[in-house]
Amino acid sequence: MKKNLPENEERLRDLAKAIHDKVFRWFFEFKTGVFLCGAGKSEKGSVRAQIDSHLRDWRFFSYRYDIVYPEDLFDELLYGENHQDLLSLEGILADSVDAIVLIVESFGAVAELGAFASSNQLRKKLICVVDGKYKTSKSFINYGPLRILKDKKQGEIIYGNFRNVSRMIEPIRKAITKVSKNSKKSTSVTNVLQAHHYILPCVFLLEPADRTLLSKLVMYASDISEAKAKAITTAALSMLRKKRELTLAVDGYRLTYDGQRKFSALGRRSRNRMTFDATALDDLRISILNWQYRNKKLSINIK
Repeated sequence: MKKNLPENEERLRDLAKAIHDKVFRWFFEFKTGVFLCGAGKSEKGSVRAQIDSHLRDWRFFSYRYDIVYPEDLFDELLYGENHQDLLSLEGILADSVDAIVLIVESFGAVAELGAFASSNQLRKKLICVVDGKYKTSKSFINYGPLRILKDKKQGEIIYGNFRNVSRMIEPIRKAITKVSKNSKKSTSVTNVLQAHHYILPCVFLLEPADRTLLSKLVMYASDISEAKAKAITTAALSMLRKKRELTLAVDGYRLTYDGQRKFSALGRRSRNRMTFDATALDDLRISILNWQYRNKKLSINIK
């Protein structure tokens, strides 16, 4: 039998749902989410970096794509004290991206290729970019993960000249379009590429807000497990700090000047030109302060 939540927790759940339904859902960006994997950032002249640069040079890039590096999104989860591997995050990743573009140019990328090709959730979203000179070679890559993609008729394989990256861009764009047409992703806060848009108003309303509180809000907003909520919150906080929209103070996370500007900009550019009621949010912020420090009833009213 499900236990009843304490009154404060019930109000916190109501608050989490209200922020999700009345604020976050207007912020969701319906761009094509691309997870770009390959050589590390420290490797100069990597094919991944060149492909990224060419894609961003396209004049419609800002309207079409949202490109994310795994280390930017999952930095703390991958390398922190309780580190995880990318495959253990496959459920979160599969719910969040339209396509995974993997440039097979390093030992790490080969390992990721094997893991992603073996995943039923990720394989259909996978686009492998392979140096054409190895197309017919007898190798683990050809007889292992690439054969799985061909046999399952899932994902895309692009062979190209790694010394002439510009000629691979159009085939990659076409592959992203093809793969994304048949893929599904979450439009809730469980989408880790969008979760920072949920965390931003949460911090605005509750600052200073600690990680535990923010994780609870994510959990209540999306009805997911505590472990998954922690992973999504950690990734979102990592992204916001890299964007310099949040800062971690002694008492918790606070919006920076850039964060305040971003939050205001989000309120002005929702997909159907509707915005949240800024006055109602200010009133809610006061209600939260009274709830936190004066033990008054939390009144939630966001139009």
